Amino acid sequence: MRNSIIVLCLFLTQFGGIHAQYVIEDSAELETLKKLPLEKIYLHSNTSLFFPGEYLYYSMNCINTMTNRLSTISRVGYVELIDENHRSLFKQKVLLVGGKGQGDFFIPVTFPSGNYKLIAYTHWMRNVGLSQFYQDDIVIINPYQINQENLRIKKEETINLDVVQVNNTEFQLEDKSIQLQTEKNVFGKREKVSLVPRNYKGPLGHGNYSISVRLKNNMDVKPAMNATFFGDKYLNSTKILSKNINDSIYLPEQRGELFYGRVVDKEDNPVVNETVIISIPGEDFQLKSAITDKSGSFYTYVNKPYTAATIIAQAIDKDANNMVSLIDKPEMEFETLQFNDFTLNSKMEKAILERSVYNQVENAFYSAKPDSILSNATIDPFDGGSPEIIKLDEFTRFPTIRETLVELVPNVWVKRLDNRNYTFWVREKLEKYEIEFESDPPLVLVDGVFVQDHTAILDFNARLVDKISILRDPLVLGDKKYLGMVVIETIEGDYLNRIVDYNLAINDLEMPTSLKNYFNQSYAAENVDKFKNIPDFRSQLYWNPTILIDQNSNEKNYEFYTSDISGEYEIVLEGFTTYGKPITVKKTITIE
Repeated sequence: MRNSIIVLCLFLTQFGGIHAQYVIEDSAELETLKKLPLEKIYLHSNTSLFFPGEYLYYSMNCINTMTNRLSTISRVGYVELIDENHRSLFKQKVLLVGGKGQGDFFIPVTFPSGNYKLIAYTHWMRNVGLSQFYQDDIVIINPYQINQENLRIKKEETINLDVVQVNNTEFQLEDKSIQLQTEKNVFGKREKVSLVPRNYKGPLGHGNYSISVRLKNNMDVKPAMNATFFGDKYLNSTKILSKNINDSIYLPEQRGELFYGRVVDKEDNPVVNETVIISIPGEDFQLKSAITDKSGSFYTYVNKPYTAATIIAQAIDKDANNMVSLIDKPEMEFETLQFNDFTLNSKMEKAILERSVYNQVENAFYSAKPDSILSNATIDPFDGGSPEIIKLDEFTRFPTIRETLVELVPNVWVKRLDNRNYTFWVREKLEKYEIEFESDPPLVLVDGVFVQDHTAILDFNARLVDKISILRDPLVLGDKKYLGMVVIETIEGDYLNRIVDYNLAINDLEMPTSLKNYFNQSYAAENVDKFKNIPDFRSQLYWNPTILIDQNSNEKNYEFYTSDISGEYEIVLEGFTTYGKPITVKKTITIE
């Protein structure tokens, strides 16, 4: 932490009880909220037809409805897949940087054949509802399940292929600002393709895009929504908040992911002005604080990546009669969704069988073609401070934490209080002595878990401890001052599993989607022998969710290799210029 006093504070606001929504209290607050534009989302997905064993790839574009440019409001977006029974089959959390995010989902064999909806939204968009959400139709064909009733012809309807083709034309609008250029249009199997998205409009073509190269569907499925059609369909999206004083709203996740909770007494009455510590444990632990309002509610933002799948809330003024809880965001209702009516017919049998075989072979050799997860930026739990670190294996070990502090850890000792409990104590650095902190004990954590009762860990088995870190700077967390920080890390990182504390609220965390470098098959000279005996039945030749076109990248070359599947492949570029114009560009190449 910085040498100056660190203040870890959180803006306090009023919440509407257990529903985790903000209540607009007066006209000034209402006007402030109305100045913040609403949002809309476009997902560029790699296709609209999936089989088990395939990946749904998507690039998320969060758009400011006032400017039609990428939004800098929300830091988190959400993607869900909804079946015809209006159930959410998966929900993913996407971290947004400057309005851009990415993710993928592996289609499992447990998903039945059927028509589905792909939904995307932000917390801020929930104030408008489904009409503002991104919605697109996708189809899953699962040949490994006997029951195909979801894709049977309903009510004796027949497939009108002419209508299907007419409906598809609305998705074919393209822009000529950018052209996709390859050295030729016909390629052999396992041959390199050099792709150049050439911008002919100068600054008017600069923007953020994504590229997919995929085998064209040979079944009459409505294609995935493109950016150009999205721009027209969502042109008149709600632009400002339409609420009144005393209405409840969903707050935008402007400073990170938003978490809610509540503190009540044994009679279920709200506990007011209670300081709550919220922590995400682990080696790169995060600490936040919040103060309960008149309804006993609190909230906090988490704005750094986290690697632990657990979040903890605990009250500082511990009272056995008080109950702390963390509240999940309310689930969406999807009862009004209307689904596509794609149906199977006997002409599709050969295509389904062929694609299923290709997928099985590809998945059998997946270990030879893995994606790589990009590592997150290192999170410094000490916020720039330089802790003194004691590695216990470098010394003679002692049985307990109490003895270890006495014998091995400099500048830390245990002090007995008047109530016969004990507290840790840290010696402040003399060159920056802060007299106002001289009567304050340190902040103590074990594996990132805030420890309020220091007596409880004095007899903890020190042989389970890996290291102890001491920070001797004064700091403030919530409304409480601490003289330094003592961080104990166990060898297994499992302290939370070893304690029982009924005043802790512990919730599982849904991890955000990981940033990835997607596997790009190469048959360059150095790889020929490595892959010569491995079949290549990729229908997705290339996927890049983040392409930046600016003054420095007009001639940038993107390379990929063809597979062993012959046919027509579609190269699709989707995205938005820096001026907010939606762009859709397509090019077809053939593999013989």
